[in-house]
Amino acid sequence: MRKGVSNNLDLIQDILAKADVLWLAFADSKGPYSVPVNFAEKNGKIYLHSGKKGRKAAALKSGTKLAFSAAVDIEPKTGDMACNYGYKFRSVMGRGTPCLAEGNDIKKALNIITMKYAGKLLPYNEKILEATEVYIIEIESAHARIKE
Repeated sequence: MRKGVSNNLDLIQDILAKADVLWLAFADSKGPYSVPVNFAEKNGKIYLHSGKKGRKAAALKSGTKLAFSAAVDIEPKTGDMACNYGYKFRSVMGRGTPCLAEGNDIKKALNIITMKYAGKLLPYNEKILEATEVYIIEIESAHARIKE
C-alpha cells in the first residue's frame, strides 16, 4: 500500500466523523458530476438527504455506484522551493451504492445526521420532510490518506 494510506477502520471513521462535507462523485448520461453534501457515517454506512428532483437526486435514485471523499485537518505547507508548497491533511476516499431509505429508517437516518451537526435531536418541519428523500450508502470500500 502507498505511503500514508491506510485501511484502518477507526481512522476512516474518525475522519468521517470530523468532516463537515462529503463530496459525492457520479457519472450519468451528462458525464462526470461531483457535489458536496451534509452527511453522517455510522457503522459503515453513510447517511444523507436530498431533494426529490435534480441531477443529484436522479443519480442517487438510480442506485448506481458512486465515489465519495472528505478531508479534515487541512493546513498549508510552505518553504523555500515551489515543491515545498501544498497541504497537510487527513482524508478518506471510498465507494458505495446508494439506497433510498424507507419507513422508520428515514427519521433514524435524519436523526444520525442531526446529531452530527447539532449535537442533539431537533424537531423536523413535516412539510420539508415531504419534499426530502434520505439515502443510505453502504461503504463497499474506503481508505484513509494522511499527508504530512
